[in-house]
Amino acid sequence: MNKSRTIIVSVAAFLVCGGLIVGWSVYQRGGLGDTNAAVRVFTDDNFEKEVVEASTRHPILVDFYAPWCFPCRMLEPIIEEVARELEGQAVIGKLDTERNLLPRRLGVTQIPAVWIVKDGEIRESFRGVVPKETIIEAIKKAGS
Repeated sequence: MNKSRTIIVSVAAFLVCGGLIVGWSVYQRGGLGDTNAAVRVFTDDNFEKEVVEASTRHPILVDFYAPWCFPCRMLEPIIEEVARELEGQAVIGKLDTERNLLPRRLGVTQIPAVWIVKDGEIRESFRGVVPKETIIEAIKKAGS
């Protein structure tokens, strides 16, 4: 009985701490969905034009995320740094998997998921939190 109580208390403490971290992050940013101006917002409606068609001119990074996803929140500042560093060289954007049906149609089953799209094709994809350098290298490789 003591062992199960310890496990329950540990899990509850972990969830409370995670909730506090996400809550503080949301509070600091001024609410959900508030992103850097250099990071575009992709949706079911604009994906064809903003990603598929635009990928003939520049590499496009698509970050599939959900507001409740803690690893997605960890990846968010990295994506924003990439957007600032590669402004004019690539298009960086996010697609909310909770508000759009397209991720399911495209087979996105785990988030965060990052796709690098060039000429309408996925050139590179990552799952989970990825270092900024890895993302930048993949974008530059797709653009050459």
